Amino acid sequence: MSPAARDAGYFEALYQQAPFGYVVTDNDDVVVRVNETLLGWGGFDEQRVLGRPFRDLLTPGSQLLYETRHLPVLGLQGFAHEVFLQLETATGAQLPVLINASKVLDADGSGHEVRIGVLDASNRVSYERELLTTKRNAESLAARITVLQNASAAFADSNTEVQIARSLSSIVEDALVATAACVAVPRSDRRLEVIAGTNLLDGLIVNDTQILGFTVLESERPVVVGTTDDDLGRYPSIVAAMREARVQTLAVFPIMSDTTPVGVIAVFFARERTVADHEADMVLSLSRQASQVITRVRAQEQIAHAARHDPLTGLVNRASLRAAIGTALLPDSRPPGPLSVMFVDLDGFKAVNDRLGHNVGDVILREVAARLTSSVRSTDLVGRYGGDEFVVVCSDTAGDEAEAVAERIHSTMRDAFEAAEGLPLSASIGIVTHGSSEAPASADDIIGAADQAMYDSKRLGRDRTTHARL
Repeated sequence: MSPAARDAGYFEALYQQAPFGYVVTDNDDVVVRVNETLLGWGGFDEQRVLGRPFRDLLTPGSQLLYETRHLPVLGLQGFAHEVFLQLETATGAQLPVLINASKVLDADGSGHEVRIGVLDASNRVSYERELLTTKRNAESLAARITVLQNASAAFADSNTEVQIARSLSSIVEDALVATAACVAVPRSDRRLEVIAGTNLLDGLIVNDTQILGFTVLESERPVVVGTTDDDLGRYPSIVAAMREARVQTLAVFPIMSDTTPVGVIAVFFARERTVADHEADMVLSLSRQASQVITRVRAQEQIAHAARHDPLTGLVNRASLRAAIGTALLPDSRPPGPLSVMFVDLDGFKAVNDRLGHNVGDVILREVAARLTSSVRSTDLVGRYGGDEFVVVCSDTAGDEAEAVAERIHSTMRDAFEAAEGLPLSASIGIVTHGSSEAPASADDIIGAADQAMYDSKRLGRDRTTHARL
């Protein structure tokens, strides 16, 4: 065999077995030559490929791109590089490819052929998809971090439980692109009270709205309810209410502080949707943040409450009484009418303590606090001054009105106390009324005068009221 023949065979093998596909088409895009590599990739039969337009080897979407973008560029420039297309293989599968094409004139210049190099882009597409997935995951993580950071700032600026709940419901509603959201907290009477946000099912559920909320708290896991038949079987009242409110999906998440239930956040969607794991994790993270702040705020409120209230009766204490009277005496804060202060001391209480013990005495004091509170008006302030002494502050109350309140107190204190086992109890009351036009007085002055008036009542026979002025 001559060297020329050997060279021809060598170059033919290079062409047929090149690591890329090679196609030659004529002026009309008809395939006139194709190498074995491309035939192998597509599972094509050479006789079926030759004589067909190259575009017929492409998927419908790629055919459109090939005709409207690739061929015009090739016609204008004489070449087109890195055009991404999809070949449709003999089995109907799609093979992503990149093509480089160039137009070459015939030797006589009467026509041309197009030489097309085809590169298998499967791995590239896979890499790009992985990169895209990684990018989306990174963007999603960054977005979640931003949400959590913004939530931390919002919670830090909140001073009350309601403010925290408002921030949480607003942040979750925005983060999940929900129709509405609300936060509810459990109360002692086995119910959930909405303290922030909007409950789209309010008033529509009769039986199991609370059951679902407490189920979420007990399981410490979120529950997602749709309007499918399965959900209708599990939550009939809820699904019926959702349909009436045009809510397609309801997601309820627990708000936990360690293992202590703080509340739930309910999120409403007007369309059917699932809650992805990363979305649930984000809401639970937000809820944990909120629960920590709520726990701190509640602790602070308990400390503040303890500083202002008597631990035995729950009434305000001496310091709070003095502060309230001092505030009521300020010209800018007091009502135009007079201020009446009553000093109430129990008659016969020492005998209860001596004969029945201090535990029974404590029971009596708690009941006295309840009777005093029920005897006065909602605008009046009742506090325990110390021991068996109580103070009632009546704003905008003249002498006759104050004495009417005192008479109701006398009446309720004369009723038998079951824990006293027949020992008689009553109340001696001293009242001081300070008019708005009178010379300024201090809280201590008024309390002292009312105390002295109370002792006058005891000296005059007990179970009576003495009204004095400063």
